[in-house]
Amino acid sequence: MEFGGVMDAQTTQRIAIVGGSTGGSSAAAQIRRLSEEAEILLFEKSAHISTAYCGLAYALGGVVPEVDTLIPIEPDQLGQRFNVDVRTRHQVVSIDEVNKTLTVYDSVQDIKYTERYDKLLLSTGASVNIPDIEGVELPGVFGLRTVDDLRSILPWMEEKKPLHAVVVGGGFIGLEVVENLKHSGLDVTLIEEGHQLLMHLDPEMATLLQAELHAHGIEQIFNAGLMRIAAEHDRLLLQLDNQRHILADMVILATGTRPQTQLAESIGIEIGSLGGMVVDNSLCTGIEDIYAVGDAVELPHRIDGRSTLVQLAAPLSQQVRIAALNIVGQPHAYPGVLGTFVCKVFSMTAAAVGYSERALKGQHARYKKVIIPATNHVFFYPDVESLTLKLLFDPMDGRLLGAQAVGGQGTDKRIDVLATAITAKMTIYDLEYLELGYAPPYGAPRDVVNIAGSVGAGLLRNDIRGIYPDEVPAWQKRELEIIDVRSADEFELGSLPGAHNIPAEVLRDHLDSFSSERPILVCCQIGSKSTSSQRMLIQHGFECMNLLGGYTLWRLFHPGEMTFEVTSEAVEKSDSLIEEGILDVRGMCCPGPMLKVKKHMKSHDTGTPIKILVDDVGFLHDFSNWCERFNHNIHDVHKEDNHYIVVCSK
Repeated sequence: MEFGGVMDAQTTQRIAIVGGSTGGSSAAAQIRRLSEEAEILLFEKSAHISTAYCGLAYALGGVVPEVDTLIPIEPDQLGQRFNVDVRTRHQVVSIDEVNKTLTVYDSVQDIKYTERYDKLLLSTGASVNIPDIEGVELPGVFGLRTVDDLRSILPWMEEKKPLHAVVVGGGFIGLEVVENLKHSGLDVTLIEEGHQLLMHLDPEMATLLQAELHAHGIEQIFNAGLMRIAAEHDRLLLQLDNQRHILADMVILATGTRPQTQLAESIGIEIGSLGGMVVDNSLCTGIEDIYAVGDAVELPHRIDGRSTLVQLAAPLSQQVRIAALNIVGQPHAYPGVLGTFVCKVFSMTAAAVGYSERALKGQHARYKKVIIPATNHVFFYPDVESLTLKLLFDPMDGRLLGAQAVGGQGTDKRIDVLATAITAKMTIYDLEYLELGYAPPYGAPRDVVNIAGSVGAGLLRNDIRGIYPDEVPAWQKRELEIIDVRSADEFELGSLPGAHNIPAEVLRDHLDSFSSERPILVCCQIGSKSTSSQRMLIQHGFECMNLLGGYTLWRLFHPGEMTFEVTSEAVEKSDSLIEEGILDVRGMCCPGPMLKVKKHMKSHDTGTPIKILVDDVGFLHDFSNWCERFNHNIHDVHKEDNHYIVVCSK
C-alpha cells in the first residue's frame, strides 16, 4: 500500500505508534504477539529504532566496545520478524483526533502525507535539556542522548585526544559519563547546580558517592550553574555563576531531559504539573483510543497514588505490556511506579526505591527513618565492603515508604528485596524476621535488612530510644552530655564535638560522675556497643539517648573536607619514596584500616615513608583528618586497579 492510502474495508484494527525507540519498538512487538490480525505502523523521525540508551555512557568509555550493539534490532528486522510497517525518518507532525488521522513528514522524500488509525500509541520520549546559554554549539560541546550523539563524540575524541573533560550535571547520565571518561584516561571535572550528586538520594547518602568520586580524582563543583562557554585557542573556557572559570578540552552536557509533549498538547491531551501527559490506569489519555507510555507520561505512585514522572527502563517495559493489552481489547490496569533504580559509581553502587526523606518532607508526610551502616557480608570473609542502608516508614503502622542503599557488592540485592516488600505492602515489623539467604560471601545470618527492620520496629515499640546526627543540635540545647564508649584508639581517630571518652568496659565505674539533671547521648562506631551502654544507663536512672548509626553515620552528616588530592599517577612515584614497609589493609572496613595503621605508625621510624594499600574509601577521609591532627605527612595518594595507594610518614 502506498503511503497515504486508505484501506477499503476496516476488517482489522489499524494501530499506529509514534516513536520507534525502546518503548515504541517493544510495543509493536508486544501488540503483534497479542494479535496476528492487527495492522501495525511504527513512525520514527530518526534512522534508528530500539536504542539501548542506558548503554551510551559505557560505549563512550569503551566498556561496550561496539556502538552497534546498542541497537539490538534494525528497522527491517523488526518489520520482517513481527510484520510491522516500520517507517524511519518519518515524523508525525500533527494528529486529527476527530477523524483519526496523522499527518506524517517523510524527510527522505521531503513530502507530507496522511495516514489513518484506529488506535494510537504515543511513545514520544524525552529530549535533552540543553542550557540556553552562549557556546553550547561550539565544537567539543556535546549532549549524550542518542547513538548519533555517540557517533559524533567518539571520532572527535579520537582526533583531538582531549586530556580534560567537564561534565555538567550530577544525575544518572552525568555520573556514568564521569566514570567512563575517567576510565578512558581523562581528567574530569563535574559541575552540579545543586548541593549534591544524584538528587534521588538524601544528602547523607549522596555523601558516600561524593567521597568515591573524590577518591578517583574527580573534581566536584556544587551550587554552580554554567553561564557561558567560549572558545579559547584550542580549548573551551567555561564561566560559572560563582565567578569561577574552567579551561577544558571537551564538555558533556548531562543536564537532564524534558518530556516531548508537543503533539499531545496540540490536540488537548492534559499535561500534568510535572510536564508529562496524564493517563488513566489503562494508560489511555483523556482522548479515546489514544494511549501513551514512557518518559513523557506522568503515572501514579504505587505507595500513595501521587502523580510522578519516572524516566526509567523497567517501568517503561511494564507500561508497554499494559498498553498493548488494552489496545488489543484485553483490559489490564497499570499498578503504578516505585521509581526503583540502581546506579554504578566506580566501585560503589547506589540504589533506591520509593520515596526519599526529602520527598516526604516536601509532602509534609509523617515518617520515621532508620539508617544502618553495615557491611555487604560477614567480616571474616575476604573483600568485605561497606553498605549503608536507609529505610523510611510510617510511624503509625510501620508501612514501608522508601529505601536507599549505597555500598559495594550486594547493594542492589537489598533494594530489590525492599522493592518487593513495598509492593507487597509489608511493614517495618515484617522485615525484622524476614528469612533471607545466607552464606559468608553474600551476607550475614542477620542481614542488614533484618537489622533495619529490628531497629525500626524497636523505635515504634519504644524499645529503642535514639536520635540521628541531624537531630543532635535540638538536644544540645538541654546541655547534652556526650559519652563516646569506643576504645581510646578509636576515639582518637575522630569523635563528636564535645564528646568525652569512657570505654564501655569501664562505664559502670563512672556512674557517679554523671548528673541526673543532664540528658546523656552515648555513641560508638555504628550504634551497637552504645545500645548496650544506653540500656545500662537507663536502668540506673539516667535520661539517655543513643546516637543511631554512631560515629560512622555522624561522618555522613558532617563529611568535612579532605586535605589532599587523589591523583592517577603511576605507582613509580610512590615507589621512589619507599625505603621500607608496605602495610596492606585491603578487605577491611572502617575503623579496621585506621586502627591497624595507627598501631603500625607508633613503631615506625619518624620520617621514613610507608606505603599503605587500602580499598575502603572511608579510610581516606579519616586518614586525612588524623594526619592533619597529629602533623603526619601525606606524600602521595592515587588509585590503582581496585585499591588506593597512600604514602605517608610521621
